[in-house]
Amino acid sequence: MEDFEGKVGVVTGGGSGIGRSICLALAGAGAKVVVADIDGENASKVVEEIKAKGATGFAVPTDVTRSDSVEALANAVVEEMGGVDIVCNNAGVYLGGDLLDTTEDDWRFVLSVNLDGVFRVGQRFSKILREQGRGGHIVNTASIGGFLSHGGAVAYAASKYGVVAYSEALRVDLESHGIGVSTLCPGPIRTNLAGSDRLRDPGEQAGGKSQALWEFIREGMEPEEVGSIVLGGIRDNAAYIFTHDWSDAFAERFQRVLKDFERLR
Repeated sequence: MEDFEGKVGVVTGGGSGIGRSICLALAGAGAKVVVADIDGENASKVVEEIKAKGATGFAVPTDVTRSDSVEALANAVVEEMGGVDIVCNNAGVYLGGDLLDTTEDDWRFVLSVNLDGVFRVGQRFSKILREQGRGGHIVNTASIGGFLSHGGAVAYAASKYGVVAYSEALRVDLESHGIGVSTLCPGPIRTNLAGSDRLRDPGEQAGGKSQALWEFIREGMEPEEVGSIVLGGIRDNAAYIFTHDWSDAFAERFQRVLKDFERLR
């Protein structure tokens, strides 16, 4: 996709951080933007920023853990905008802490948003894109943690590995429809992901804490820089969109994988 002028973009988790940056980048490139976020007040604030740029935007409070909420978002986009061209599947949460302290509630909280939510939004909007027959692009937000796992954030890594797998499969399946799919794999970004605990049910058994992320991201890239990187990836129909060069760590991981094939020879 070379030109964003007049296109319709939907961004989940669009009320802050990376999502907000993508919304503003799309608006700056001439797109109409639907800001979807569980925090409707934050989503509305981003819409005000979009309108200040002279662009069109509206907010839809959305909980990606609920199918009815995702369906309401899809219906609102079609009714208000007449269709969609770009879907940025970005809503996410984080919990960190020792692997052995991770509870089932930790696991379900993270995967319900990061993986199940990506699946719900991806499936619903890819259907709309196919039915429209005019191409489009989907960006699913994973992480460098979708390739590099460690026990300190096992639920997060598992969810992001899943997003990578889903995105790779969706890219293959949608290619013949002229729909591109990119996997966004951010490195350390100074977002409010370290405050994900605020979204938990107080009755859950908590082993992990989102604040554990802060040391990793405190010196990271400002989220405002990510939007233009994402638009560049969409223009290039990149399979993966990275914000940082972690190629050495990736090479080390894949070399460990390839090494064990040697035992078959």
